[in-house]
Amino acid sequence: MVLEDHVSRLQRDSSVLVDVTSIIGAEDFILSQNQGALPEDPFARQCFVELIQSLIFMSDVLVAHPTLANPRPEDFGEQPRLLRVLMRAGLLHPLRLDDRKWEAAAAAEVGALRDLKSPQGTRSVMQFVEQAVLCDQVQSGRRNNLSRRIGEWCDFQARKIRVPGHHSDRIATSDGIEDDDYGRWARAAALTLEGSLEQVAAAPEQKYVMATLARGLKYMVRAETAGICYQAHPMRRDFSLTFQLNQERADDRAVLDLIKAVRGVHRSLAEAAGADQSNRMQLLEMELPLLGGRLWDSSETRQTSDSDWLELIVERIRDYRDDAAELRGAVRQCVSDEDVLRVARDIDEVKEQLLGRLGLRRVEASPVERELVDGVASVVQVTTGLPVVSGLWFGTRTLGKQMAQFHLGGQPYQQFVYREFVRAWKAAGK
Repeated sequence: MVLEDHVSRLQRDSSVLVDVTSIIGAEDFILSQNQGALPEDPFARQCFVELIQSLIFMSDVLVAHPTLANPRPEDFGEQPRLLRVLMRAGLLHPLRLDDRKWEAAAAAEVGALRDLKSPQGTRSVMQFVEQAVLCDQVQSGRRNNLSRRIGEWCDFQARKIRVPGHHSDRIATSDGIEDDDYGRWARAAALTLEGSLEQVAAAPEQKYVMATLARGLKYMVRAETAGICYQAHPMRRDFSLTFQLNQERADDRAVLDLIKAVRGVHRSLAEAAGADQSNRMQLLEMELPLLGGRLWDSSETRQTSDSDWLELIVERIRDYRDDAAELRGAVRQCVSDEDVLRVARDIDEVKEQLLGRLGLRRVEASPVERELVDGVASVVQVTTGLPVVSGLWFGTRTLGKQMAQFHLGGQPYQQFVYREFVRAWKAAGK
């Protein structure tokens, strides 16, 4: 029994909790591609990237219900459709907490709410707004303007999400905010901080922004109680981190997770490629599912209904998840810092070999590499004009900063990562 409990714990460590808000954004991105239109959710592309990477890398992907401890799939309602299709495919499951864990989570939520009501909690909200405005002031252009995106997100939610048959199926109150202490805090905070919040949201929408941020803290507490990682919606993430820092809970040691290591391969290739190959490197990112790239080509869009399109994309997610089983298994088996360093070392080794194989550094190909490159299939055309998404935040394990360098060992997951980057590089050059 002790061994079984130990194995179960290790499996939970490689699971991730996502929220419905992120799935809504990912669905908007997927459907907009089929419709030949821009997404309406300003966080859509980033939500898609992070959901895809969660489904590829993590052993289990769970979704939180805003009010229920032990929800069934039908408790989430019929919308978003992507959530329903992912659940039917067995790729997404409701987060379920037994009585003991629910009680522990409830106690932790009380503590988090107490902190939220404190001066430090108020400061967290103020800093969230100030940081959004400050970041916008130093950015060139308005594409990724955070304060503007929050306002657009509020408009999107009001028009498409807080409507009958969608959000109200999960939170059945008159205003769509939970009838609990967190909901009451959100309403009160919106009134108290109205002057500051108007920099990111119109007055009628401010209580919904506050409720969204507060709900993210509840999900974070539930994930911690369940012993898993929480991949928050992009808008929630900065607030959650600010809140943790203000409560002196954030870990200040070196944080290294393996998903960021894979993204680091792309970053290193882009730096080596330089300005002459910058467009190709951006196209590579859009091509490669390991980086949250799409699983379709432009010739396939606008050929079928949105419902059939969602089914097709989820089927491809499932197939790609199967292809990535060795890589996911390597991530899942990382228990100690040494384990994580070994896999990170192997991924870094793939990066070093790719620099040579893609013509960015001179080096002779090994027989293993020649076989891998020869086996890469050609891919058809790509779509331009999609925004570039920055790296992810996965709060997983803490490590030291030193990593050794080794030669390519031919581990199955190394071969998979190598092969996928070469495939995407070829596709991005067409």
